[in-house]
Amino acid sequence: MKNLHKKLLVIIFAAMMFALSAATFVFMPKGASPFSEDENRFLSPFVKPTVTNVFARADKPEYKPKSFMDYFDLWFADRFIMRKNWIVLNNDILAMSGKTEINGVFTRGGRMMQVWRDYDAATTDRVLSAMNGFAERAPDISCYFLLAPTSQEIYGDTLPPNAGAGNQKAFIKYCYESLENIVTVDAYNPLYENRERYIYYRTDHHWTTFGAYLAYYAACEKMGLTPFEPGAFDVEHVSSDFRGTLYSKTLNSKITPDVVSFYNLAQFAPLNITLKVNTGTGIDEYDSLYFREYLDKKDKYAAFLGTNAPITDIFTDLENNEKSLLIFKDSYAHCLIPFLANHYKRITVLDMRYIETDIRYFVDLSEYGQVLFLYNAVTFSEESNLIKLNAVK
Repeated sequence: MKNLHKKLLVIIFAAMMFALSAATFVFMPKGASPFSEDENRFLSPFVKPTVTNVFARADKPEYKPKSFMDYFDLWFADRFIMRKNWIVLNNDILAMSGKTEINGVFTRGGRMMQVWRDYDAATTDRVLSAMNGFAERAPDISCYFLLAPTSQEIYGDTLPPNAGAGNQKAFIKYCYESLENIVTVDAYNPLYENRERYIYYRTDHHWTTFGAYLAYYAACEKMGLTPFEPGAFDVEHVSSDFRGTLYSKTLNSKITPDVVSFYNLAQFAPLNITLKVNTGTGIDEYDSLYFREYLDKKDKYAAFLGTNAPITDIFTDLENNEKSLLIFKDSYAHCLIPFLANHYKRITVLDMRYIETDIRYFVDLSEYGQVLFLYNAVTFSEESNLIKLNAVK
């Protein structure tokens, strides 16, 4: 009888797998987009069979090309019927079993937090050395560094002791103490002191606009600017259904969606903005720092300055103000820059991931009075692109 039961279970399981596989092929969307909005990534493409990949030897690690079946498995797995439901079910089971981390995300206290544990000290030291060298070679420019903690650091006390979370506060301290001729900006304490407020998104790795405002206020005090008080802004809540990058890794819909907000000065005439984005293939021009069309898309954070670009130039019509600022940044800068735009005639933003040559091919350093390095701790711990500053002689 036991053998009969085992055979029945095997038959039922095999029948289910066959039925699900057949249904995947039957109901697979024709001409579907290769980009998954839910997971915020491109799906694996279908690779046509060739003599090379069909007969690839998977048992030989030195054989670099994948076999056709490897490609096919990736393609099929990305399109398996009810795939999202299976992922959610799997993640729910892992959470119920007590697993703290799922796909690089901690979920505790009604929020998701990007996992960060450690950094490569040698790479970080090279980056810090490149920054020091840049500041030394540009003595007429005042340089500043704002290194922001992520939500994992501010809400680390909500994690279990065995989570293995890294100490970003110590990492920031180490970076700051390694700098010469660069003024550091303390964003940690203002954020921690306001930890009960809405300073980080619940489903995304970025800070909220208010979190960025706190860092802006701290930066102004170091950069010789007079910050605008919170009451000076009209706050426009432009979306209340944002599910960000961390949601894409877990598909955990139990966490409350996020609110995206724009801050605009209320008591002054609005700035006339000219935004020039160098995409690498041309220059696109806009009249706003906000791209509202992204509010109808999955990546709503792109409403701040749009998608990443090598060079972004911001010009304002501020009177009696010729201040100029050059920013090296990651995406944490995107919702902070609109605050800074109220203080400068020109801001140039460089994303060093997309710049492979000496930056002087793109900017004249003599045109800027200040430089701001603005990164979050996780991104900066993985940063190597700033080493390219060594090319600036």
